[in-house]
Amino acid sequence: MAEKARPDKYANYAIASLTESAANTLTFKKLETGFSLFEKVAWIINRIEYWVQSVHATMFNGGDDTFYYGMSVSASFATALITEATIIDYNALSREDIGTAASGFFIHRPFVKDFSTLPGGGILVPPSPLYLYGVGSSLNSAQSLSARIHYTMLSLSAEDYIELENARRILSS
Repeated sequence: MAEKARPDKYANYAIASLTESAANTLTFKKLETGFSLFEKVAWIINRIEYWVQSVHATMFNGGDDTFYYGMSVSASFATALITEATIIDYNALSREDIGTAASGFFIHRPFVKDFSTLPGGGILVPPSPLYLYGVGSSLNSAQSLSARIHYTMLSLSAEDYIELENARRILSS
């Protein structure tokens, strides 16, 4: 059981940003949290606000052009798939053509992911390592992404922290 039963009273705030290293190339940005593996602290991610920089026809110039993005606890996967166990938040933004060319519409940003209704108030993760990832598919140039992460901290017993680490770490070679 957790040593401190009650999480933080107020949400903490972190920001991560990345630009693909080249167009349509899986890119990771490690969020520097300042926590070591020995601190036995977990983050409960309550909300993430994503800002995909270029959401227009010059970037997404054809049907099914897609940008995949989100948060993960590893930077070792080669393809961003919904089945990847180390991805804790998976998103895809695609172009779909409807009707007449050159028609337009408004896009409300940021794209908000609210995890506060999950049991425990969010997604429980070790704060280190956490990665923002992004990769385009058929995009015209490198895409940029920013994420504003709202979280609370929870102190864990040594046993609970080891269990959390084991649940979120995938061993591979």
